[in-house]
Amino acid sequence: MKHITIISPNSFGYIDFLIDALDSKPDVVVTFINFENFKFRYNSKFEKVKNGFNKLFLNKNIKTVYRSKCILESFHNIKKQNFIIVIRPDKIEKKTLLSLKDYTENLYAFYFDAISNFPKKIELIPIFDKVFSYEKDDVEKYNLKFITNYIYDIDQVSQEKIKHKIFNISSFDNRFDDLRRIATYLKEQNINYKIIARKEGSNKTGLIDITPDYMALPEVKKYIMDSEILLDIQKQNQKGLSFRVFEALGYKKKLITTNSDIVNYDFYDSNNILVLDVNHIDIPKHFLNSTYKQIPETVLYKYTLEYWIEKVFYAE
Repeated sequence: MKHITIISPNSFGYIDFLIDALDSKPDVVVTFINFENFKFRYNSKFEKVKNGFNKLFLNKNIKTVYRSKCILESFHNIKKQNFIIVIRPDKIEKKTLLSLKDYTENLYAFYFDAISNFPKKIELIPIFDKVFSYEKDDVEKYNLKFITNYIYDIDQVSQEKIKHKIFNISSFDNRFDDLRRIATYLKEQNINYKIIARKEGSNKTGLIDITPDYMALPEVKKYIMDSEILLDIQKQNQKGLSFRVFEALGYKKKLITTNSDIVNYDFYDSNNILVLDVNHIDIPKHFLNSTYKQIPETVLYKYTLEYWIEKVFYAE
């Protein structure tokens, strides 16, 4: 029997699929610690001001301290684990990460984002027995274990249900100008599209739908299944494949992406995937109008959640 604990933030529901897949295995007992559930409340305005001072000048956050304390308390009633895997360990105190080694035979981390975006992750690498990353440059530079994100769901829809030619949903961040540039092109070319950006507060635009709310994956799936082509905008300093790529693979959708490194993966097919230069946008009609070309199952399997679990928890 394998006892596995996942310590992670919400991650928009992608981790829930991992938990469910592990829980379905008869030889696994899985525990999920979502550290965003540990909400710290200030006792006074003075305490809030003091914490602001500590964050600014001492690089210490009372919320991180509280979160770390709650994580360790979670292990008081849990037997020693075969595996603990931490996602976003930079949000947890270093001394807490070190303490986790007392509760497991194997302490792992999965770096969701490029290290250049969260440099603190560099000093945390020696704590773990293995650190997995989907960023090839980080893997090579810091001697990490390469693993991609995963296809968390597999489904297919008939063409009769298609409402949008192109669909994208993103957070409102430094990619927004690229999104707006692409949306302008699509509108000028009379290409039917749906682009949604999440942003708190009001920010009206006639090109992109702005929403203040996070959209749950089942709702995102409805938009994906109603669309013919998914649009993927690469984050700054990122080469690793986003979950949008794996949604395209799992739902058998064509993909337009700004991630040029995708051509180096064995599932790449120019019929299905268009690499886009946002400074010189050109979406050929033959790409828009051609049908999806099936990817061999032997190729797809290497990117499934099942394979991800095998590689992380069952490989020697």
